[in-house]
Amino acid sequence: MITVEENQINVISNKATNGGILDRDEIVYLYDEVDIKDLAILARKITDSITGRQVSFVSNMILNYTNICNVRCNFCAFYRTGSEEDSYTMSPIDVAKRVKLFNDNYGIRQLLIQGGVNPELELDYYTDLFKTIKEMVPQVGINGLSTSEISFIARKEKMSVEDVLVALRESGLETIPGAGAEIFSNDVRKILRRPPRSGQQWLDVMETAHRIGIQTSSTMMFGHVENSYHRADHLLALLELQKKYNGFLSFTPWNFEPGNTELEREGLVTERVGGEEVLRNIAISRIVLNRHIPIIQSSWLTNGVEMGQIALMFGANDWGGTIYDERVIPATGKQVGNLRKDTIIRSIKNIGMIPVERDNRYKIIETNS
Repeated sequence: MITVEENQINVISNKATNGGILDRDEIVYLYDEVDIKDLAILARKITDSITGRQVSFVSNMILNYTNICNVRCNFCAFYRTGSEEDSYTMSPIDVAKRVKLFNDNYGIRQLLIQGGVNPELELDYYTDLFKTIKEMVPQVGINGLSTSEISFIARKEKMSVEDVLVALRESGLETIPGAGAEIFSNDVRKILRRPPRSGQQWLDVMETAHRIGIQTSSTMMFGHVENSYHRADHLLALLELQKKYNGFLSFTPWNFEPGNTELEREGLVTERVGGEEVLRNIAISRIVLNRHIPIIQSSWLTNGVEMGQIALMFGANDWGGTIYDERVIPATGKQVGNLRKDTIIRSIKNIGMIPVERDNRYKIIETNS
């Protein structure tokens, strides 16, 4: 005799495997009730139907051009106000030289470049920055800026977001990362000290980008003050926008790192979530986003190589990228080090999957079978 719980799981499984969109209560049920092993089986089944055993990765460099920010979120250990001795802003030529150095040594296909909302920087800084990078390393795809940075530029210059995006694209911007999504709920963002309506602002900027043909990534930061309903609403909001323009290239759920943050000092978050919670979010992301956002990243950066491997078993199909010079996560006290291409390839092969190198737009350029 089938139990009520088994019947519920079967209904959700059949709906997901046939490409259906789960409703809010069904997603919350996955978060709060379903055994993680059942989630893994369903998530991996869906991923196998999308990309098989292939796992993509990119030769990537993260470059944080400034740490000065006037938003001052209480979950961030990286920002500075500008008065501290370790505040900095790199010049466009210094950024380009650093990218060229790493490209000459390692071969970079994607540059993830973002910093803080620095009130001193104008649009000309960013257009000069991107042009200088493209002149010095033209083959590198620029995955640049957060929606917060883009929105601030538009307000500072008294321009529309669309006009700012057009100017940035003409100067070399290729795609936009998903940073700043956090959790869209206004109640959660208020506790995180994000500006009012900043969740909707993230969605609005992304919709504008998608409408004019700029593709982006998407993210969710979990493991702080949110609950399962907040997570469900977040995923559904992404799906709603994706159905309009199909502009999201990928999704990354990443767990909050509380070290050295005001949330930790205030006692609102006392510890990071465990590995099971990380894997549960990977699996549910795959089940909910399904083929609509076909790429789920493993979020190895905050959880280590071994957890990155396990995440692939739970439905992820993109490793993310190599890491050189990243500074935001280390600001929390968690050291991530550098991760080279050969380590990624070996880590993927060791669990019986096929590593494939991609570019900034997720186009496969080499198979390492």
